[in-house]
Amino acid sequence: MKRLVLFIFLAVAAWSPLSALAQTPATGTLRVTVVDPSSAVVPGATVTVKGIEDATKAAAIEPATSAEGGVAVFSGLKPGRYSVVVELLGFETRLLPDVRVRAGENKQVAVLSLAKIEASVTVGRDQQESAADRKGDTFGTTLTRDQIEALSDDPATLQQQLQDMAGPGAVIKIDGFEGGGLPAKAQIRSIRISRDQFAAEFHSAGGVSIEIITQPGLGPVRYYSNFQFRNPSWSGRSPFVPVRGPEQNVNFGFGANGALVKEKASFNLNVFGINSYQTPNLNAATPNGTLAHALSVKAPADNLFVNALVDYAVTLDQTLRFGYNRSHFANDNLGIGGYDEAERAYSTHNTVNTARVQHFGPLGRRAFSRTRIQYIWSDTDTVSATEAPTVMVLDAFTSGGAQRAGSDHARTVNIASDLDYVAGRHSLRAGILADATWYHSNATSDYLGTYTFNNLAAFEANQPSNYSRRVGDPNVTYRNLQGGIYLQDDIRVRKNLTITPGVRYELQTHVSDDSNIGPRFGVTYAPFKSGVTTLRASMGVFYDWLSNGTYEQSLRVDGLHQQELNIVNPSYPNVDLVGGVIPPINRYVLASDYHAPRSTRFGGGIEQQLMKVTRVSATYYYQLGDRLSRGLNQNAPVAGVRPNTAFANIVDVVSDAESRQHQVRVDATVNPGAMLPAFNGPLVSWKRTTLFANYTWTNTRNNTNGPFALPATGNLDEEWGPAAQDIRHRLNLTLNNQIVRNVMVGVYFNGNTAPAYTMLTGKDDNGDGVFNDRPAGVARNTLRATGRGEMGLYLAYQFAFGNMAPIPPGIGVFGGGGSMQVRTVDQGNKRVRLQIYMQAQNLTNQANYLGYSGTLTSPFFGRPTTVGNMRKIDGGIGLNF
Repeated sequence: MKRLVLFIFLAVAAWSPLSALAQTPATGTLRVTVVDPSSAVVPGATVTVKGIEDATKAAAIEPATSAEGGVAVFSGLKPGRYSVVVELLGFETRLLPDVRVRAGENKQVAVLSLAKIEASVTVGRDQQESAADRKGDTFGTTLTRDQIEALSDDPATLQQQLQDMAGPGAVIKIDGFEGGGLPAKAQIRSIRISRDQFAAEFHSAGGVSIEIITQPGLGPVRYYSNFQFRNPSWSGRSPFVPVRGPEQNVNFGFGANGALVKEKASFNLNVFGINSYQTPNLNAATPNGTLAHALSVKAPADNLFVNALVDYAVTLDQTLRFGYNRSHFANDNLGIGGYDEAERAYSTHNTVNTARVQHFGPLGRRAFSRTRIQYIWSDTDTVSATEAPTVMVLDAFTSGGAQRAGSDHARTVNIASDLDYVAGRHSLRAGILADATWYHSNATSDYLGTYTFNNLAAFEANQPSNYSRRVGDPNVTYRNLQGGIYLQDDIRVRKNLTITPGVRYELQTHVSDDSNIGPRFGVTYAPFKSGVTTLRASMGVFYDWLSNGTYEQSLRVDGLHQQELNIVNPSYPNVDLVGGVIPPINRYVLASDYHAPRSTRFGGGIEQQLMKVTRVSATYYYQLGDRLSRGLNQNAPVAGVRPNTAFANIVDVVSDAESRQHQVRVDATVNPGAMLPAFNGPLVSWKRTTLFANYTWTNTRNNTNGPFALPATGNLDEEWGPAAQDIRHRLNLTLNNQIVRNVMVGVYFNGNTAPAYTMLTGKDDNGDGVFNDRPAGVARNTLRATGRGEMGLYLAYQFAFGNMAPIPPGIGVFGGGGSMQVRTVDQGNKRVRLQIYMQAQNLTNQANYLGYSGTLTSPFFGRPTTVGNMRKIDGGIGLNF
């Protein structure tokens, strides 16, 4: 029997090629997958295929429309060469001029670049169906290439600009990763701000993420460089000092990108550096009077960033990406200015290395997988300029040493994998993630002691109210493991109605509770056939991680590794330790029944298109926080006597605090030039104008100031009040335009109303050694500082000349939402591009006051002591060839 089966198998195998030869000439099937810059598939695009050689020109091929999965299929094509054109309103027309079709299956991916100005509306696909797609364009903003170009090259400034545009609480993700430094701007392919994120795939309850997608270069190797400098004579002066101190800011960057192996591998390498210094301003009250002047020392910063990307196409649709980032920060003379005199300076050197590997591609016809691994190793060293005890007069002046020394070392591995599966009405996604971190630290502080005086009179009388000091071994070594799994489904109930059920489960070491199950549910509904209106409602339970800093503090100052002395009314200038005996000490402990902080969030929103040029969304959230961290003093004085006389404060980090938050967000994207067709032309066009606006109203109240913060009254009910981050109104306006071709103008305005702060007596009224006591009947955060506002400007002109040879197809990998793709990308046709630009921060030199004192004994009570960044103007030049 076995011989018979073997014979039949060999006969079939031998006959198959002979049979194929006898058949009519084979034909090919071409599958074109259409995607947008964020890598999401695009249904509803019109795809046209035409023959471009004698063997294929005669065929009449009907155009096709990309289906729900973004794929348009053409069957029965003669082998040969074809052109492919993909069109969809809101995107640039995509031309693939030379696509070779062979017998059998052929795949091609076409990316649709965003039009210069778009109204964020999908036309071509059923508009009502598109509006009800949770992963579509609603409740989000994708920046155009011009808007990205108008952002700063400085990674720190770039991050702040993106945070301002997105609003409070936004989480930055780079190619699906959280954490790590920002990539160089030259490596950024797309930036999308996604709002109302409630599904199980998201850890954070913030509701907003900034998704940055990077890419290596394509085609021939191209080089780029950038040089930026600051004219200090144009910088603004703080109103607190008569003369502004010297400053410098020089940025430089260079890199290259392109194909390493044609249609197989590509790379992008960028090096960016900052060499700068500024002069801190002192604004302090001393026995000799108020001192307000620029200090005689500079605070230099030398930072270097290295970013490298390599993509390798294992197959046509399976890709590996390798990335490496290195950030080095060298900062000297930190911690001075304001109340702190020059001798308080300290220096830090920090190096963070990040290596990333990703694999992504389809699994069969219905599934798509993405797996990513990230390894981060960071090292930080800190040194104080002066080794001396600290003298602090509350909100008046601080002198002596900074008392910062030692180093921190961390090694972190992040592993995550997502799988998408589409079946009929269901779009399933499942994922798993795990983070493991190993820490070693011998960082130490307050190792020479700190004298605290209530006011200047007490200082002149040599009567400190408190002396604290940490003694013992600061070395701690520990590890932290945390992870989660999730499952969710986008169910298309009808073409205009999608529901999204899901669940997420998370675990973490050092947290006793393992019942962190977070159900999620959302509804997206488009009531009208035009698709101009989208309604959404959602709810979800979210958990937060125990921070490494909290756990490390509980290990280090546990009374065994280190002991924290806390002496009330000590002698001065030398503490008298009778017989060399260490007095009662403070201990910090993580409660054995500590629970992960939890948030329950309810939301609803509407997005509306107005006059085809404006897209406005408004969302409302109510968030209930419970199991929040706060400090509980297990050994608080009772009538001046400690229950356990062997210790001073015994602070447990417990999880019984709460918060309440109401928030309204309004976001709008306006393209005013689309209404002025008479002013549109090749040189001058009002269509190249976009206004982005974001407004947020927030009301946040809680009864905790953080993990180790002790309630001043000892009673949580009496601590209820505005949160420290309770800033009621925030507004961001960004106007980008290229009304005149090659001239880029970006104008932005950021503003917010006043944050809250607390009135303090400036005395240790209850004798616990903590200066957080408030006047009788005064609640937390009842005082308000002043608001802030800032206008910035970006102005650039670009020269482009010299035509390049046609760029052949290259490998370009884009990602986001688990749908990363491999596809060809246009690189432009100009050989040399020279850009001259100017950017200004706080152009009007608005004084944004900070550092308000709430201490009644301070000479600065109710007054600011410093300001935010005054006007800074930088000029630069960029060259690409």
